[in-house]
Amino acid sequence: MYTLYSDKQNIFECDIQLEGASLTDAFARLIIESNNLNLMYNGTITADGNCRIDMPKLKGVVKEGGNLRLEVIADDMYFNPWESEYDLKTAKKVTVEVKQQKKAPLVESKPKVKVNIHGTTPKKVKSPVVESKQKTNRKKVLTKKDIHTLLSRLR
Repeated sequence: MYTLYSDKQNIFECDIQLEGASLTDAFARLIIESNNLNLMYNGTITADGNCRIDMPKLKGVVKEGGNLRLEVIADDMYFNPWESEYDLKTAKKVTVEVKQQKKAPLVESKPKVKVNIHGTTPKKVKSPVVESKQKTNRKKVLTKKDIHTLLSRLR
């Protein structure tokens, strides 16, 4: 069984030995037979007997396998030296397998904040400098006692 690819150019090559006729005037053609359509592609034969037939992409033209037939015509004589079934494949293919989730989905929750105040005096608080709007324009410095008083009022 011969393999043809639907998504890339196909090149059919073979060696032909012809007796009793000249290869220089001979030509070959490949016939692709499918259920609803037959395609014919002409090829060339070199003096050494190398045969080459180029075929374009077959995607959208041929949908399934069928028969291939090589025909050689030399000195007004018709030969059918090779025949085979063909299989139509793609050269490039992507396969995807979707897997189900194994873990339970995350449940959305609202953020929670909890604040605990230990002791009655703050730890190592630097005294901030506060400007007062008095006539003297002096800066007033808060002491630990002032901060403690403020904190007790806030509770």
